[in-house]
Amino acid sequence: MIYDPQAYAIEDRAMVPFISEKEIEEILEGAQPSHTLVREIIAKSLSKKRLSMQETAVLVNATDPELVEEIKAGARKLKEQVYGKRIVLFAPLYVGNLCINNCEYCGFRAANKSQKRTTLTHPELINEVEMLEEMGQKRLILVYGEHPKYTPEFIADTVRTVYKVKKGNGEIRRVNINAAPMDIQGFKTVLNAGIGTYQVFQETYHRGAYSIYHTGGVKKDYDWRISALDRAQEAGIDDVGIGALFGLYDWRFEVLGLIRHVNHLEAVYNVGPHTISFPRLQKASNVNYEEKWLVSDEDFTRMVAILRLAVPYTGLILTAREPAAIRDEVLQFGISQI
Repeated sequence: MIYDPQAYAIEDRAMVPFISEKEIEEILEGAQPSHTLVREIIAKSLSKKRLSMQETAVLVNATDPELVEEIKAGARKLKEQVYGKRIVLFAPLYVGNLCINNCEYCGFRAANKSQKRTTLTHPELINEVEMLEEMGQKRLILVYGEHPKYTPEFIADTVRTVYKVKKGNGEIRRVNINAAPMDIQGFKTVLNAGIGTYQVFQETYHRGAYSIYHTGGVKKDYDWRISALDRAQEAGIDDVGIGALFGLYDWRFEVLGLIRHVNHLEAVYNVGPHTISFPRLQKASNVNYEEKWLVSDEDFTRMVAILRLAVPYTGLILTAREPAAIRDEVLQFGISQI
């Protein structure tokens, strides 16, 4: 698919933050979803062309029940055309939850002294992988907190360990990682270990909201995090995954933030993300959040359909924590990986 570049308020350059809150808000405010326009945009997506931020905003603002159903029907048709009935399954494996950050919404935050901290030993890691292989798993994503213990060398060693584990006829063929942003040399280190996809989520693309929720640690630095995938690309990692934690800010803003991130990577590196993830913040004890931003089931399913239409060839990942009814619905019109 040929990328059709757009002009933005902030020019796309390597390792330079690219989000303009004002620009995204103006695009959302200016998007008028007439029946004719919505149908034209759906037709464009069905021709396998990626949508602009303005076109995506039109779908986001379309709340008429008839149009919402047409958006979902279009996404269902597009998903069938591009992916068929194939769903990629992978298992998450938490290597360690030590963390130096204070993210108000996360139970693993450094200030939560009641949280039990664990890092798998080498034998424990092997044992976990063997059990997953016995279950038939072929793909893993290793998850790490952000802590000095979890250096690029440590991460690379765990990746190599996983690849070496063979239990009966089982083996892990692809090891993805979800780890804190690194410098370019750090990314080169994990690349040499043979990782599949490097995944890191911006959490929220709204700078003001980001500063409210991230109050301590390296993760407090918005610019360092949003430029992480640029550094990964500079290191040679061209298989990356982006994401946002829906419920920290207006979901409509976050959708356009994700699309802007896709556009940035394509404009600078000529390759977009392999996947987009959109975990939902849920009500929980001992975490802080604004309830008004929590995403309803209705909006969540609509959002998945919109993302599918916006980026026809980008994998969409659904967390296994979603209820079965929601999972079954969005599998029809958007999700390609669980």
